[in-house]
Amino acid sequence: MLLLGFIVGLSGAVIPGPLLAFVVFDSARKRKATGHFVIAGHVVLEALIIFLILFGLGSIILQYKLFIYVVGGAVLVLMGALMVKGTGEVEIKESKVNSSLLGGIFYTAFNPTQPPWWASAGLALLLQGYELVGSLGIIIVTAGHWLADLIYYFLISYVISYVICKYDKFVVPRQRQIAIILGIFVAAIGSYFRLAATL
Repeated sequence: MLLLGFIVGLSGAVIPGPLLAFVVFDSARKRKATGHFVIAGHVVLEALIIFLILFGLGSIILQYKLFIYVVGGAVLVLMGALMVKGTGEVEIKESKVNSSLLGGIFYTAFNPTQPPWWASAGLALLLQGYELVGSLGIIIVTAGHWLADLIYYFLISYVISYVICKYDKFVVPRQRQIAIILGIFVAAIGSYFRLAATL
């Protein structure tokens, strides 16, 4: 069950998304591995979503899937635009929000795929664990899922911080370009979610 949760979690973690962009951005800005702090924030939001789903709100979340995609997509477009512009709370050198934990919460909260995924595929995963060993099964598969997120994003942030520290003369002067690329990426994801909501 732990392996099942890990594999399912890893399959989702490796898909590029706003959380990956923030981990790269945050690690580059702080020049150290911050992935574990980002995932701590991610876990806080996912735990809340799981709690709501287990108490029967999964069907309600699916009913508001269109709204979730529209709002989440719009927020990601805005955040991507701010990263490209280089102003506001996501400015790379003097960010107003320096908390990796809060960043993990924010980019999970406004990732439109999170609530619907947990209300559908994620719920199936939780139920499978529950059918095997009850409540303990839910805990085990969820732990496997979060372990995959933790390992993957920590490795990403470690590699980014290592590269920046080792090749700082090459990378640091180009932090503005890095922010622009990641900003365009986040905005593109947000645009895709908004488009998907209208189809």
